Amino acid sequence: MKNNLKLSLIILGIAMALCMPLQNPCFADDNPALSKDIAAATKEPISKKKIAFKFIMAMVGVATSSVIIYVGLSVYNKFFHNQPEPVVGLNSLRSPENFKESINLFLDKTNW
Repeated sequence: MKNNLKLSLIILGIAMALCMPLQNPCFADDNPALSKDIAAATKEPISKKKIAFKFIMAMVGVATSSVIIYVGLSVYNKFFHNQPEPVVGLNSLRSPENFKESINLFLDKTNW
């Protein structure tokens, strides 16, 4: 497995090294008309409404993600989480062995 990973990383590195010269901008056409169009498009002023709209949409995405995670954890806690006995001593320092134990340990530690 490690040899396959090593080989694939070496092949990926060689492929990237061969493709890097193609990304060099000196190989691009130096068309003055195209340069003027690009400069005009990139120097356009951006309205405050567009910036505010993008910011609000990003915050809506964050809020939606938070609600989805909260609902998902609440449903998991209600249906799949069993109340274990209280953790005492070194038992609280043991690491979970599988995915379900890790979720249950997280819910226990945070008193969800």
